[in-house]
Amino acid sequence: MNAVNREDQLRETILRVLGDVVPNADTQAIHPDISFHDQLELDSIDFLRLMMGLEKELNVTIFDFDYPKLSTLKGCEHYLADRLAATV
Repeated sequence: MNAVNREDQLRETILRVLGDVVPNADTQAIHPDISFHDQLELDSIDFLRLMMGLEKELNVTIFDFDYPKLSTLKGCEHYLADRLAATV
């Protein structure tokens, strides 16, 4: 699988898990550089559910001290791509 397909799959996974956490969110309208909190009024419990869902879905560990890095779609993509690459 090439890098573009992996990036697309990663984004789809993030948006799917986000949609599970915030069912009424228009995940296709998410701006990659604006925080989930600002776009979706994601509270801390929902954010934690997102982190736990991503860990389960992608079989990675997300350290709580790294949570600020995952506050945007782009941040999630970069962080998770690095974590997934480290597990290969």
